[in-house]
Amino acid sequence: MHNTLRYSLILLCSIFALSTQAQTDVGSWLIYKNKLKLNEKTSIDTQYQHRSFRLDLNEDQALFTTGVSHKLAPNITVAAGYRKIAAIMENGAYQKIAFKTQLNKVSFTNSFFLEERWIDKSLQLRYRFGLTATYPLTEKVALSLTEEVFLQNSGTSFNQNRITAQVSHAFSNVFTLNTGIMHWQFPNQKKIVFLVSLTHAISL
Repeated sequence: MHNTLRYSLILLCSIFALSTQAQTDVGSWLIYKNKLKLNEKTSIDTQYQHRSFRLDLNEDQALFTTGVSHKLAPNITVAAGYRKIAAIMENGAYQKIAFKTQLNKVSFTNSFFLEERWIDKSLQLRYRFGLTATYPLTEKVALSLTEEVFLQNSGTSFNQNRITAQVSHAFSNVFTLNTGIMHWQFPNQKKIVFLVSLTHAISL
């Protein structure tokens, strides 16, 4: 517990230092993830994100996703589902494949998303390429670094880039808490986002 508090304090100090340099471009995402395990390989995954921009309520967005994921092999997972952001009239579907590898204590996850996004009456395709490195600090606490690049088929091909640092604490087999910070890069804008995520796993 003391180690977890220490890691969280270091992360919060880093967040504070960055936020003082980007006061108007700081936001927060509160995330709840639910994984309903149907069996050892298949689960129903739902997620709710409350996205706050500029630390006010004027531009808040709620993102909801639901889908099914399945392990094709111990290191390969595929998933598909539906996503919705009501504030910008966005509905869409997604497909995902992820590959895991291990190098000493560090685990690497390569992921690829294909998203079909209907914004108003316009269909857009978006391609997401991600790499996550995870290093265990203790049996229950881990540090992860992620970079994800978003490309699209409309306008400029580059959509956004996300670089994220997170500390996760597995309180049990059911609950895991993640806290972190994300550097969010757009073609003409940069943001710093605080992340707090709770994952709830249920086995049938």
